[in-house]
Amino acid sequence: MKPKHAKRPEAPQRKAAAPAKPPVVERILATTDFSDASRAGVRYALSLAKRIGASVELLHVVEPRSWASGMGSVLPARDDSAVVASARARLAAMAARGTKSGVAVTGSVSVRPGNAFHAIITAARERSVELIVISTHGYTGLERVLLGSTAERVVRHAPCPVLTVPGRLGRLPPFRLRKILVPLDFSNLSMDALPYATLLAAKFGAEVTLLHVVEKFPIDYLLGGGLLNELFVPLMKQAEADLEGIAQGLEAGAKLKVSTAVREGSPYEEICQAAKSLEADLVVLTTHGHTGLKQFWLGSTAERVVRHSPCPVLSVRELDRRPLPIQ
Repeated sequence: MKPKHAKRPEAPQRKAAAPAKPPVVERILATTDFSDASRAGVRYALSLAKRIGASVELLHVVEPRSWASGMGSVLPARDDSAVVASARARLAAMAARGTKSGVAVTGSVSVRPGNAFHAIITAARERSVELIVISTHGYTGLERVLLGSTAERVVRHAPCPVLTVPGRLGRLPPFRLRKILVPLDFSNLSMDALPYATLLAAKFGAEVTLLHVVEKFPIDYLLGGGLLNELFVPLMKQAEADLEGIAQGLEAGAKLKVSTAVREGSPYEEICQAAKSLEADLVVLTTHGHTGLKQFWLGSTAERVVRHSPCPVLSVRELDRRPLPIQ
């Protein structure tokens, strides 16, 4: 569905409250494992920092060596001190290139031992960064089930927003931020994405597209075409009206160019399809941060979008929540 500009003020609609305090992004933590995929994330972090005037701290985690059963006697011993020294030298070279390009890469370039996701979360808390940038390796299927995803775990537990950059895209095109896609489900939590989308759109002169997905489950199709339309058409019309109300508030308050789109189907699939069809440069959404058994069974729309999105994704987890007044 093509996005359309909001122009109907007469319907009773929901409007987003203007944030009392705009989000601040002054310190960015960029992680790297020195793979081609992670280098894409570092380049993105440096480009973003240069445009918004933020500093960048680089982090590499030296994880414990995995010993396969019965292989301990044939694998060569690893000199961890040499590994750490080599990693520090490579990070220093990255920092020098970033500084040369005009980005303030701070002296807290660090190499930490331990589990990657835990070390990243700990570093983010200790350094009080406002944004983590990390690449995704794009694991799917059994490989993802067995290995997990450091990026997804960071998204789930991070104390600040997380920007994930698809490493599978290889070399990123020149940095740009012209179109920002913001999925909303009209919950207060989903509205937490708006201050960040508004901040970036204002700094880059980008257009914002608000997207709502009316979720359909396989069992819904048992209703038949007539009942299905009777149920979902009013929901989609109401969603269009609600999105238009929010868009008008953003256009008037933040002086942004805002369009809206409503789709039906699986939320994460429709978000990714919309990002592709609209040629979005960034998706900004919130994550519920489910953990444990609930996360295993229900999954997370944000984590699935992170895994499959054709463009970078900024995930915000319940930061600065504000009530949404009904007008």
